[in-house]
Parts: sequence; C-alpha cells; structure tokens
Amino acid sequence: QIAQQDAQRAAFIVDRAKQEKQSTIVRAKGEARSAELIGEAIKSQPGFLELRRLETARDIAHILQRSNNRLVLDASSLLLNVTEPSSVENPKR
Repeated sequence: QIAQQDAQRAAFIVDRAKQEKQSTIVRAKGEARSAELIGEAIKSQPGFLELRRLETARDIAHILQRSNNRLVLDASSLLLNVTEPSSVENPKR
C-alpha cells in the first residue's frame, strides 16, 4: 500500500516536471517570436516606438493611480518627453 502510494507520488512529480519543462519551452518560443515581431515593427514602422512609449506611460499612470502613495511626475518621468521632438518626426534620435 505505502509503496504503491510512493510510486504514484513519484509518477506525479515526474509528470509535473515534464509539464513545467514543456511550459518553459512554449513560453521561451513565444517570447522569441514576440521579440522578432517587435524588431520587425521597429524597422518597418517608425511610429511603433512612439506608440510603445505612450502605452508604457499609460501603464505607469494606471499603476500610480491605484497606489495609495501620491507622487508628482513630470512628462520625462512618464517617458513622454513632450518637449523633445518625437522619433517619428526626427528619426535620427
């Protein structure tokens, strides 16, 4: 009885390790593909980086909005840099 339970427990641990390994592989492949797509988007669409900067600023603002702490950030802290020319307007940046 105990030996059978130990064997089942070991089989469960092995199965879980196999699933975790497969999950790690799938996640890594997805991240690699995501990096490829982002690289292609940056090359072909100069406005892509500007869009990502705005999305990041929005995410930061949402996180800070939910926080109990009160902070005052200027545009450069939010990665907006509104006083600088955008990379779309000035691609040499």
